[in-house]
Amino acid sequence: MQSGWNAWMTRARIGLVLGPVVFVAILLTEPFALPSEAIVVLASTSWVVIWWISEAIPIPVTSLLPIVLFPSTGVMTASEATMPYADSIVFLLLGGFLLALAIERWNLHHRFSLLIIAALGLGARRLVLGFMVATGFLSMWISNTATAMMMVPIAAGVIVELTVVAGRRVPPLTRRDIEEPIDDMALTEELVHSIEQDPSELPNTAFGTALMLGIAFGASIGGAGTLIGSPPNAVLAGVAESALDAEIGFLEWMLVGVPVAIVFMAIAWVILIITLRPTIDRQPAKQDLIKEQLAALGSLTTGERRVLLVFTLVVTGWLTRPFLLEPAFPFITDSTIAIAGAILVFLVPVGNVRMLDWSYTTRVPWGVLLLLGAGFSIAKAFQVSGLDRILADAIAGLGVTDLFGLVFIVTVTVIFLTNVTSNTATAALFMPIMISLGVAVGLEPLVLMAAVAFSASFAFMLPVATAPNAIVFGTGYLTIPLMVRVGAWLTLAAIVVITLATTFWVPLVWS
Repeated sequence: MQSGWNAWMTRARIGLVLGPVVFVAILLTEPFALPSEAIVVLASTSWVVIWWISEAIPIPVTSLLPIVLFPSTGVMTASEATMPYADSIVFLLLGGFLLALAIERWNLHHRFSLLIIAALGLGARRLVLGFMVATGFLSMWISNTATAMMMVPIAAGVIVELTVVAGRRVPPLTRRDIEEPIDDMALTEELVHSIEQDPSELPNTAFGTALMLGIAFGASIGGAGTLIGSPPNAVLAGVAESALDAEIGFLEWMLVGVPVAIVFMAIAWVILIITLRPTIDRQPAKQDLIKEQLAALGSLTTGERRVLLVFTLVVTGWLTRPFLLEPAFPFITDSTIAIAGAILVFLVPVGNVRMLDWSYTTRVPWGVLLLLGAGFSIAKAFQVSGLDRILADAIAGLGVTDLFGLVFIVTVTVIFLTNVTSNTATAALFMPIMISLGVAVGLEPLVLMAAVAFSASFAFMLPVATAPNAIVFGTGYLTIPLMVRVGAWLTLAAIVVITLATTFWVPLVWS
């Protein structure tokens, strides 16, 4: 009987009941002598956060709760609650997702990764660095999850030198494979499952562990480099635009995000090398492996060339908009450019098909877009009710008012919280509080918001922290204690890098 009760009392079932119970309890008890509107927003947000953390129902479905709770409690009208779901940043990410799907469909990302790895050379340390750089670069532009899933089978091929892995052979993709569009995600999922086995049975385990962790960490670190690379970055831009009337464009973010990503990528690589000490036998076949895979791909296909052209046009537009496009066409925004690129991939023909067709949009992470919308709606409710100012005053009451100290406290709080919660939800919850905190203590809110964005992206200690962590954990090359041990060192380094970067570099660039 006891065991049956324990089986029934799952995190999801507890959260399912706890969310509305906490909501009602806060409304009835009116804690902390808060104003009525602030109490309602606190109660509603508590319900949403509990369901997000417990995953009582799918996270995207929970993200629709603000549309019901805020109008029904009188905090905002239905139109005011739903408007943030159509924020321009949501469409920036949508355009980026659709462009990424076109890149994946024609397998251009596979060629990118092999070229980067080939340029850095083979050998254990160089291979780990090569995979981290390739993963980081790709995750700046396409989904961190898709990047990690694509890189895992390439890494598996390098580790086992195209021999048997769990009773199966992992061959390179050939030119024939990419003359027609392929379902790269399905292929990668199959290969990921093919290498799940006892770590002690896997060849060259230390090298394999370093390579797989390098992929997971590289995806998270690289995603911090662009506005579309990681959802917390987009949360910052959206909240800054709506609450501060401050535009953080694609180029403005890259000037901050790319240096942080480069510096921390190098630090993460050093930590992996020191903690795991990977080695690899220098056999000729291993040295020629990447070249063989590149040769098998052949020259660029028509699909690759055309998607590369669209990708180049979009990125060029993002980078040159502030000083080239906007003066001549003031209506153009980063979101406009992203959606224009997304429309192009549905228009450009490749042989008898279009570069992308609507059936592929089932792989767009629509749930992430809903999660962003919920975060923006909650942020607006915090501002309307004054709850953000109340929470900011409470933090300010701790007595830490200098920039370095506050950034450190915020970074430590968010970076540990995001290891067990959605990074987008965490960022959405903290962004409006950072605005009021900055105003309360006389500091620039954008600096504190940048600390939240970076911290929410850098979760390294647990498989559940990020999708890339979960993907590489499934390969069998590492255990949870090992991930925690290596991830803890990266977390400490991340706290130092984020604190220094947001205290000194961000104010300099965004001043």
